[in-house]
Amino acid sequence: MLSSVHPKLPKASRLLLVIGTLFVAAYTLSGMFVNVFIWRVDHSFVAIGVFNLCMYAALPLSFLAAGYLSPRTGVPWMIRVGVVAISVFFALLFVLGSRSAHHVIWLGVFFGAGQGLYWYGFHVLTFDLTTDRTRGSFSGWAGLFGTLAGTIPPFLAGFLISDHTRFSGYHLVFGVSLILFALLFVLSFRLPVQDRHAPLHLRTGFRLRRDPDWRRLLIGQVVFGIREGVFAFLIGLLVFFVTKSEAGLGEYGLWTGLLSLAAFYVSGRIANNRRVSRALMYVSSLLLAAGVQIFWWEVSRRSLLVFGIVTATALPFLMVPLGAMQLNEIDESEASRSRRSEHLIARELALGLGRLLSVGSFTVVALSSPSQHKLIALATVLGCAHMIVVWVVRHVRYDPRDPVSYRDFQPVQVPGEIPVNRGGRRKA
Repeated sequence: MLSSVHPKLPKASRLLLVIGTLFVAAYTLSGMFVNVFIWRVDHSFVAIGVFNLCMYAALPLSFLAAGYLSPRTGVPWMIRVGVVAISVFFALLFVLGSRSAHHVIWLGVFFGAGQGLYWYGFHVLTFDLTTDRTRGSFSGWAGLFGTLAGTIPPFLAGFLISDHTRFSGYHLVFGVSLILFALLFVLSFRLPVQDRHAPLHLRTGFRLRRDPDWRRLLIGQVVFGIREGVFAFLIGLLVFFVTKSEAGLGEYGLWTGLLSLAAFYVSGRIANNRRVSRALMYVSSLLLAAGVQIFWWEVSRRSLLVFGIVTATALPFLMVPLGAMQLNEIDESEASRSRRSEHLIARELALGLGRLLSVGSFTVVALSSPSQHKLIALATVLGCAHMIVVWVVRHVRYDPRDPVSYRDFQPVQVPGEIPVNRGGRRKA
């Protein structure tokens, strides 16, 4: 009975989980402290805003570039090139040290480009190596292992940074991340060979008038990015300001990560029950909006504790079903499935637009009045965005698509490639 509800993931899917977990471990080991590092060398919200603005601009553009390159190189190579670009970013931080604040534009571009290339490869392979029966379970396991990998390494890194003088601790942590990325690069060669697909036809991912469900999901993705753009780095900075040490930030990440671990596990177990998942999406969006309002009164250990508990326990119950809804929408017909790259790119561009709007507003406020109080006020308003996300996607029903929309964009089989079916096994 359990096996029918929670089917076992095939070998290729499990390998992708390992790669994704290793990436999160290497990324969060150092990535959680990048904005704190920039603050330490520059003490400016503007520098942090510009860095994140450049990163979020480069990320969707590189995601788009990967869509054009992958038919020629293969999807796994996007993961490898992305890892190399992120490694270059951390190597530059290692070399530049205190001069990093003078190069935030190019550092942001490298960091964003690497993430865009990697996430394109990971998302496309996630689609290819899962089915509608295993996708919810895969998302739950990915969230579970990703949270675990994003919890313990930053905790250890915080103490390593705090125990060393000035920037030597950062150099050590950045070096460890480089080693983990190198291991990931080698492991990626064990991924199965994918079919080569026809050249990209981007407009098939934006056929919004013919597909109202996909339109709703893209609008929801924009709004999702509006919240996550600023919250991805602002909360870490606030924790650092309150605790006055990287060790405090690592501790905060540890216990909030453990709560998320449990929440992702539960959300993954119930992911195939769409009625329950959707009901919990409503509840989680209300909790997320309510949790951030505590910052209107104070920013302290107590308020950050309340916010951390609410966010860690509620967010997975929105992220897992929302991600499954998006992939299942792409998977609802053979025509749309054959153009999964175009749809994934459209989704990433929508998310990037939301992030740019979010971080752009943060940077404008920082330039006009670099007051922590005003920046926090902005964050409390943006923190209500997930309620709008749930409201927008509430009518998504996976209605069959009109095949005429895709008749001019049929997939092209490239001779000589070893195809892989969507369960991850090589075809005979």
